[in-house]
Amino acid sequence: MSFKDSEGVEHAVEVEARTLYEAVGLAIDRFRRCEHVQYEPKGLHEFTVEPREPGTQHRLTRKMFETWLRRPGGSPADVALKSRLKGLLGGVA
Repeated sequence: MSFKDSEGVEHAVEVEARTLYEAVGLAIDRFRRCEHVQYEPKGLHEFTVEPREPGTQHRLTRKMFETWLRRPGGSPADVALKSRLKGLLGGVA
């Protein structure tokens, strides 16, 4: 997981996640807790997600993540994941 801050500095962190959105949520939490990262939660921050499988990369913005997080319903596993991420991020991403 990585993102570029407002000064153009790229920050990266490794997280273990089962889904793309779980990876973004965990990364947001880690970036917010890191004293070396000036993380401003803006909707257009783009995260780069590179799974361990070679040649695969996904990109989504903070706004896309927040839209997904606020969307109700889904499978019980999806609801549980969203609830866990909301709790981790203080209720609002």
